[in-house]
Amino acid sequence: MIQRKYYRYIIYAVEIFVLSIIEGTPFLLPEIYFAKPLLLVSAAVSAAAFESEWFSLYFAVACGIIIDINSGGIIGITSIILGFVCYYESYWSKKYIKSNIYFVLMYSGAATIAVISMKFFIFCFIPQYDGYGDLFASHYVTRMVYTWAVTPIIYLITILISHTFRKEQRRIKVKKRKRVPPSQRSAASRRRAKIIKN
Repeated sequence: MIQRKYYRYIIYAVEIFVLSIIEGTPFLLPEIYFAKPLLLVSAAVSAAAFESEWFSLYFAVACGIIIDINSGGIIGITSIILGFVCYYESYWSKKYIKSNIYFVLMYSGAATIAVISMKFFIFCFIPQYDGYGDLFASHYVTRMVYTWAVTPIIYLITILISHTFRKEQRRIKVKKRKRVPPSQRSAASRRRAKIIKN
């Protein structure tokens, strides 16, 4: 029988596939200044809030590779940045502060700014395209904000996946010891109680 965690991993893989299709299909998502959100960045950061460090790293690397393939960039850059952010997000949430929507938004903002700024630096700033400053302000900043804005929706989907396919923890009930009236106690119990009392 397949364990519940493997079902969860399969659903995560389906999530990556569906989000990559949505992100890559023209006219499916509304564009703002020709910018679309990076849905897989939000998915990787949201999953890291609930999963282990190594799964978060692998999941983020997979999302990063797909982002680089879809955008036609250098494969590996997004994976390194996203993997680093998601690994430490998961580590810190397990060791120090439990992640919630506010922390996920913070990590999403950091990952989005790092990924998109790196793409701008490599493909616009280094080649010294004309008007790269205006392009950054209109297109790249818009994409950062757009990605950050859709993170709560992806976060809710990830919560559903994580909680539905996570093994339920068994609650251990501690039975309280019933007090026995003195009349129902044995002679030895009454003698012990009398000694303790004195």
